[in-house]
Amino acid sequence: MSVSYTPGFKHTDWVDNVDRVRAAGDNGFNIRFHALEAEFARLAEVIAQVADALQQPAPRPVKITLTPTLTSLGDPWTHVYGGAAKPAGAIAAGGMMALQLPQGSTIKELRVCGRKDAGNLSVGVRRQSLAAGSTTELIVSLTLGTGNFDTTTAAPSTPPARVDNEQFRYYLTADLDTSTGASVVQLTCFQITCLTA
Repeated sequence: MSVSYTPGFKHTDWVDNVDRVRAAGDNGFNIRFHALEAEFARLAEVIAQVADALQQPAPRPVKITLTPTLTSLGDPWTHVYGGAAKPAGAIAAGGMMALQLPQGSTIKELRVCGRKDAGNLSVGVRRQSLAAGSTTELIVSLTLGTGNFDTTTAAPSTPPARVDNEQFRYYLTADLDTSTGASVVQLTCFQITCLTA
């Protein structure tokens, strides 16, 4: 909320032995005091706006922590206690999971934890219009490195990062390719940080 104040009253000095002291008229006491009254009324409006702004709760970050429960998209992920893993012998896996994000919040970060021995692994948060046949929009994504990882990335400050559950559905995707059959790939945690209004 933007609060501003532009003074509207500007006093014009009276000149000794030139101006006559009068109550009425364009240069009289009454019109000048009414102008001051109007200025104080404008100040009262601005003070009320400031008071309202101070009563609003400050935006606060909310961390939504999720255990991977991925619906298969082609090559499935195997689910284990506390996460998802690439099946033994597989070289690829793909899946998605629905997200419930606070209405009106702003997606600020994506964090992913797990382990990858080999392959290309990416995790992304997406939105898609409720309309049939709509295309997906990538909001934020991570490409994960080899070894144990606990990686966080900031979401771009673009309109898709603003959560609008009335117009869009939100979901997370996890895609792995070009891995090796013997390698271990595990996803143990997804965490999305939203800034609530």
